[in-house]
Amino acid sequence: MHVEPLGPGPPPDEVVRRLAGRRGLVCLWGAWAGGGAVIACDPVLVSRDVDVLRVPPGGGDAVGAGWFGFVGYDSGCTYLGYYEHVLRWRDGQWWFEGLADRPSARAELGALLRTPAERPQWTVGEFTGADQPRHLDAVERAIELIRAGELYQVNVCTRLGASFRGTPAGLFADAAARLRPAYGAFVDAGDRAIVSMSPELFLRRRGDLVTTSPIKGTALSAEVLRRSAKDAAENVMIVDLMRNDVSRVARTGTVHVSDLLSVEPHPGVWHLVSTVTARVDVGAAELLRATFPPGSVTGAPKLRAMRAIADLETQARAVYTGAIGFVSPSWGMELSVAIRTFEIAGNSIELGVGGGITADSVPMLEWRECLDKAAPLLGALGAKGPYEPEVAPTDAQLAGGLIETILAVDGVPLRLADHLARLDRSCRELYGHGLPADLAARVRALELPPGRVAIRLSAPEITLTARPAPHPTASDVHVVGGRTGLWRHKWADRRLLAAAERNGMPLFTADDGTVLETSRGNVFLLCPDGTLITPPLRDDLLPGVTRRALLDLARDLGRPTRLSGFTVDDMARTAAFWTSSLSGIVPIASVDGRALPRRDDELDELANALIVR
Repeated sequence: MHVEPLGPGPPPDEVVRRLAGRRGLVCLWGAWAGGGAVIACDPVLVSRDVDVLRVPPGGGDAVGAGWFGFVGYDSGCTYLGYYEHVLRWRDGQWWFEGLADRPSARAELGALLRTPAERPQWTVGEFTGADQPRHLDAVERAIELIRAGELYQVNVCTRLGASFRGTPAGLFADAAARLRPAYGAFVDAGDRAIVSMSPELFLRRRGDLVTTSPIKGTALSAEVLRRSAKDAAENVMIVDLMRNDVSRVARTGTVHVSDLLSVEPHPGVWHLVSTVTARVDVGAAELLRATFPPGSVTGAPKLRAMRAIADLETQARAVYTGAIGFVSPSWGMELSVAIRTFEIAGNSIELGVGGGITADSVPMLEWRECLDKAAPLLGALGAKGPYEPEVAPTDAQLAGGLIETILAVDGVPLRLADHLARLDRSCRELYGHGLPADLAARVRALELPPGRVAIRLSAPEITLTARPAPHPTASDVHVVGGRTGLWRHKWADRRLLAAAERNGMPLFTADDGTVLETSRGNVFLLCPDGTLITPPLRDDLLPGVTRRALLDLARDLGRPTRLSGFTVDDMARTAAFWTSSLSGIVPIASVDGRALPRRDDELDELANALIVR
């Protein structure tokens, strides 16, 4: 290994600008190789096969030569270039490192550090393409798979895109200088350029020691993240997954969790980060095959999660959620997770964003998390993107608190766990604390008469009452248009709903004319082919417990379902009904006096099946 000091010079972003346009330009800037930057260009070999990574394990101080590039999540999206020397920046000083002295290359790089160059120009358009209804649908479908026992957790992603003009290296230099990510990376692979602002270490190998630091859990506030049971559960699941992946090639007894659930700041957000270490004897290629793709961007169990991702996501991930970095026979291996990563090809630029889904995920919050992750990246480019304003509850709603209405049949509360989970999520989001641990036992201990009984549970001040449950009949509804506000919590203050009920049962619609719900429950269409259609969950819709139970039942019965918006005119062409915990399934007889088709016998069968469950 030849290491030669080149002295002080401009920061890495300026060097990247000066090398813009060089074949195979690579820059790793941030925590890489102990901190600093590694820059290389003009590879002597290029491969698309990870088998080339059969190199010694390293463990030295110099990076020198090695394979640099990325391994994409999708097959066919891999670029690995072998560079025989690198330019390295450490503690404000530049160094030439290579497996042999190359005087001409060293002299060229030294001159580069002393010679200013014209700043490369670039522009991006407005980022669009992310489909909110489709993402909400994918999140709910993921929750359905988790409730069915097929998954514990799965990552669901979407993609933003914009027009691009100019020099990708210039974009990386400007964005990385502003954001200073832990694992900033630029790779020019010829057919595409990768600009990554990743915060996450996938794999580091120094000698026989392997380290992985999965990130799972994101919030705009450290305090919110610390008290999030959902984010903690998500992180622990992925820690177990990574322990399992690494253990495939680790020496027995050497896999350890050295750090669990650390709250760390990253550009624009806070993350939960854990660290797993192990001792291995296999090479880099074998280690990568045992652990790829990263568990934090797939889910658990990993293989089933990857099949779910293929079904739930409508666009290929390409490089996004793969790995970026280097394998050096001198230093070792270091790879980041390819998140917060732009992919530039021709005149287009794309950005993937996503998050982990668990059983208690809230679709709208998952959607906002995607946009929160994208916001600092787009801001660093001075670009516009989709924005989802947070809908705030009214003072009256907050002051009135929350309720759950639970049906008990012959003394047994139905779907109690789901009701308490929904109430607990709302309490944590709105009031900063969950429900008492003994609340389920208190509900079950109520002395209830035989037959149908409605249990009313209020929070955050806990009260329990019971009364006879209604026996529903078919409903005539009237349209109340343009409802807005935050309705994904079940508010105890029903004054707005009661006012709308003065002329009968209201059917609320949004500004765009799509149907939301009635004042008593969620709305479904029953199509001629038996398909059940209901709107995807959003801020102005209650995530009904019976709605979810009906979708789960339909899955078990093999009945098709679709999460999709529809209008009042759509309702006029097929049977429709609404659902609630107390009333079950209730046919809608008419809308604004217009009679709807009826299929009451089929609805009765579904209603009876729900009671049995």
